[in-house]
Amino acid sequence: MSEFNLAELLPYYLDETDENVAALNDALLRLEEDPADAKALAEAFRMFHSVKGASIVMGFTAVNKLTHVLENLFDQLRTKKRELDRPVLDLTFRCLDELRDFHREVRAEGRSGRDLAGLIPEVDAALTGASPPSPSPAPEPTAKSEPEPEPPVDLEGAARVTVRFEAGLPLSDMKARLVAERLAGKGRVVATDPPLRRLDEVEQVETFVVWVADADDLDGLRALADVDGAASVVVEPPGGAEPPAVAEPAPAEPAIEPEPEAAAPPSPTKPGGGKRAKVAETIRVDSDRLDDLMNLAGELVINKARFVDVARGLDDALRGGDARGLAAETEERLEIILRGLDQVATAAGRSDAAVDRWAGHVRRLREDFRAIRRELDRLRQGRERLKALDEAIHGLGRVADGLQKGVLETRMVPIGPLFERFRRVVRDLSVASGKEVALRIDGEKTELDKRMIDELSDPLIHMVRNSVDHGLEPPEARVAAGKPRAGTVRLAASHRGNRVVVTVADDGRGIDCGRLRKKIVARGLVGRDEAAAMTDRELVPFIWHPGLSTAETVTEISGRGVGMDIVKDRIDNLGGGVDVQSTPGAGTVFTIRLPLTLAIMSSLLARIHDEVYALPLDHIEEIVELRGDRIARARGLPTIEIRGRFLALATLDDVFRWGGGPHPSATGPPRFGDPSELFRIIVVRDGETSVGLVVDELIGMREVVLKSLERNYGPVAGLSGASILGDGRVSLILDVDAVIGAATSRRGALA
Repeated sequence: MSEFNLAELLPYYLDETDENVAALNDALLRLEEDPADAKALAEAFRMFHSVKGASIVMGFTAVNKLTHVLENLFDQLRTKKRELDRPVLDLTFRCLDELRDFHREVRAEGRSGRDLAGLIPEVDAALTGASPPSPSPAPEPTAKSEPEPEPPVDLEGAARVTVRFEAGLPLSDMKARLVAERLAGKGRVVATDPPLRRLDEVEQVETFVVWVADADDLDGLRALADVDGAASVVVEPPGGAEPPAVAEPAPAEPAIEPEPEAAAPPSPTKPGGGKRAKVAETIRVDSDRLDDLMNLAGELVINKARFVDVARGLDDALRGGDARGLAAETEERLEIILRGLDQVATAAGRSDAAVDRWAGHVRRLREDFRAIRRELDRLRQGRERLKALDEAIHGLGRVADGLQKGVLETRMVPIGPLFERFRRVVRDLSVASGKEVALRIDGEKTELDKRMIDELSDPLIHMVRNSVDHGLEPPEARVAAGKPRAGTVRLAASHRGNRVVVTVADDGRGIDCGRLRKKIVARGLVGRDEAAAMTDRELVPFIWHPGLSTAETVTEISGRGVGMDIVKDRIDNLGGGVDVQSTPGAGTVFTIRLPLTLAIMSSLLARIHDEVYALPLDHIEEIVELRGDRIARARGLPTIEIRGRFLALATLDDVFRWGGGPHPSATGPPRFGDPSELFRIIVVRDGETSVGLVVDELIGMREVVLKSLERNYGPVAGLSGASILGDGRVSLILDVDAVIGAATSRRGALA
């Protein structure tokens, strides 16, 4: 057997440990609500045991020692040798934080300098303080105390399977567990030697014996027990040798204790019973590989679009009138002319050199047209083959779209695990702020691109912190206001069209717009008179301004004015948008709108000047055509009215500066007010603000593959990326927020 490469195993270890730590957090939160929750205690014990076993394989001794004492502690808790109290719970949370940070550093740098050993004496003290008194202290309290005497094991009718492993076999205990699990699928495992629950105490398993009842196929047992690393397998029929004293009964189903959060394995097939249900299998894949695969799928879609354009162009080029019929008709006319010339020469009764010369020209023309007819026959065959090419391109399109969809689905993961992390966040914030907070989660099965979920974590943390610290009132204030003593923070996600909407809401006091008005005046963001004239709806967006905070005092949680601007920038970089609605005394709702994926975007293509631009379809409200006399001016700027709404009008010249002057292809400024001019306008929206963008031509909707301008060229204000069209041209993707900002800033400057 080849040696394990620990460097290759490290990513799998880190992923598994992250999942275990997340499960431990969830179990501890349940225990905080109900300290007597036996299921949560057992789950925490198993999780610590799993992390301990995996860490020793990887050589992380500090992790192994800490999880070992934590395992002992929770063994005492689950066996009722001591009660779970607040100090033990807080200590365990601290240990989990240290374990999480340790592995986070290992993932980022390959190693960690975090000192986990300092926590071990504290856990030992918790163990010692809860241990029952004894005449002589044990050298180390351990969960692996001698078990109670087991009742006699009835091995009548059980076959004995003896597996001898290769000398020095790595992970021999795991191999033994695998043998027992596989044999459990063939019959009922009634005992093992060494016992399953004590395999982790055995430094090296050399021989493993399993007694299996209700199994008639001995050859099948031998095949199942012959795992990689087994030197020999011996199967004895029922009535063989008795087990040694250390053998213990094995759990009937399953033989191997299932991992937390995993479904219990199906019952083994009984004689004459039906087939076992198929268990779904999963595989871990590096996310960078999925990114590369998604990029290749995008390139395939781009090339498919080019094939479609080429085929359409060929079809246009080969389509026309009946050229073959016209050539045949011309050939017939030449034949008539030739016969006429022959008749002229015959009527004259003599040879005429001029007539002969013209007849020769006509004959050559006739031959040329016969060659043209043959070429036209080939073109006709080409048109027929073009139909076959079109069908092949159509099939390629189905495959490309299916591949793109399949790769996209592999990147989609439920948002639930991200939301579940906030149970611990809210718990810690509740303790730190002295407020009673309940977290409500909805839509946890909503799926989103894995990269998007990774980027969404920090913005959500900032929002939740602000909801708890700024939004929710202290318990006494809530009771005085007629509210429940405990405040509620709600995390929700849902699909709306081609986007995912994530909301963070609280039932607190809402945003104090009076204090916000004073803050923006004090910071010099607006004048005093202008601020006084602003409505609450106009004031609230100022919370996104860097360094602005409405908090009266700075706490460890928030209040420094750092965070909400980061939230806005991060979400904008994801191609999404965020807005906020606040009701005084009732609470605040943050709404984040995100595309399903960062790789593909439904867009509307439009020509502006002589370039093609893409606008995200989710930001488009409608498309209108208006005569110039329908465009009015307000404060000197063009404005349109659509169904009672007045919208600012913007052009791309408001967003970009074309080398310091107008665009080279521009024939002059748009003639707003001229009734003879027809303007095509795309109404775009970001949050609560809508603006009309003037374009020259509407091309149509496309699924565009996003390419990063910042990575391939550099950041360009007003553009969020680029894509490649079917004809090979580059289409720039407009940043709708920049378009709206350009229109509103001009209006504000003239206000």
